[in-house]
Amino acid sequence: MRILLYTQYFPPETNAPANRWGYFAKYLKEKGHEITVLTSYPNHPLGKIFDGYKNRWCSKESQDDLEIIRNWTYISSSRKFIPRFLNYSSFAFSSFINSLFLKKYDLIIASLPPLSVGFIGQKIAKKQKKPLVLDVRDLWPEAAEETGYLKKGWLYFYFLKKAAKLYHQTNTILVNSLAISEKLVCSYGVPKAKIEYLPNGADLKFFQTNVDTSVIDKKYNIQKKFVVLYTGLLGYAQAPEIMIEAADALRDKKDIVFLIVGTGPLEEELKIEARKLKLTNVIFTGLRPHEEMPQFVTLADICLIPYKNKETFKDNIPSKMFDYLASGTPIIINLEGEASSILLKSQTGILVKPENPQFLADGILKLYADKFLREKMGTLAKTYAANNFDKREISQKLEIILKTLLP
Repeated sequence: MRILLYTQYFPPETNAPANRWGYFAKYLKEKGHEITVLTSYPNHPLGKIFDGYKNRWCSKESQDDLEIIRNWTYISSSRKFIPRFLNYSSFAFSSFINSLFLKKYDLIIASLPPLSVGFIGQKIAKKQKKPLVLDVRDLWPEAAEETGYLKKGWLYFYFLKKAAKLYHQTNTILVNSLAISEKLVCSYGVPKAKIEYLPNGADLKFFQTNVDTSVIDKKYNIQKKFVVLYTGLLGYAQAPEIMIEAADALRDKKDIVFLIVGTGPLEEELKIEARKLKLTNVIFTGLRPHEEMPQFVTLADICLIPYKNKETFKDNIPSKMFDYLASGTPIIINLEGEASSILLKSQTGILVKPENPQFLADGILKLYADKFLREKMGTLAKTYAANNFDKREISQKLEIILKTLLP
């Protein structure tokens, strides 16, 4: 197959869509398929171009034998609506113009949000008269409204109508959550036969090898500490302030430390609040390479998945959850939904009430006090990940789905 993958996020970025399609694209390439990636210059999550890149109109590079075409994008660290809209629309414009000079492919894959990627993917597929596959990781504009980026006015309903039309006109829709599949069927009237469930999954080989954590232990001075870990984006959807408040509630437990690995728009606010509260049990590492994640997750005693208490986020299964499961680390999540259902079904963690620091602190203390329970959950987590979320098996399913679209 000759595949054009159209996504605004791709490695060396380390967010969920970049990790998802970085792995899938590499797998398909290993299987002998020709992959071209149409993407932006790496800048997520801080809105700053990564070292070694310049924001040119168009440039080509090779990564793991993949042809990558990067396109000019308006870059801003602002999280307000207008800068974000310019970011999405500028990438849509430049990538569409540059796509006019590409050869024909057997099929087009568009990963969204942003919704604009779906619109342009549809135009490219229509021009080339080829099938379009939408990878829907979040429902938009619903998610934008829940996080406060977009008010529920005429623009919201305009995008809602455009999204519905897009979903109905595409050939196949991939979803990383069964809850999103259900909403596409029930709220948008999308035929169930058109939707395929393809979770992010866990790279078992990457997370279940023998990992030396001594370097991390020494670097952050956490030897003999009980480590409560968070990895990923420090953004509005994650409501990371709850971790600072829980750390404050647990300040008297001197051997418990919160290790926060990642960055995002709220990082500085969190650091300021931690200093204001004079917390010595919170460590910020900043953005760390994806290659270090097995070390961080393996040394952790508990991993956290906090979320803002919004209806949209109940549909999500955060990609970090699969990493936590694969490494055999108990999880605490604070939002009832599809992710917590997996957690409770597999008996690999606990659910606490949302946006309540005391309940989060109590959940941490429950696992802190019960080593046997932590070990049991850890063993179950590894088994459950291997039996249900092996990323290589999920990639095989993707390949089969794509082949069915060809004549």
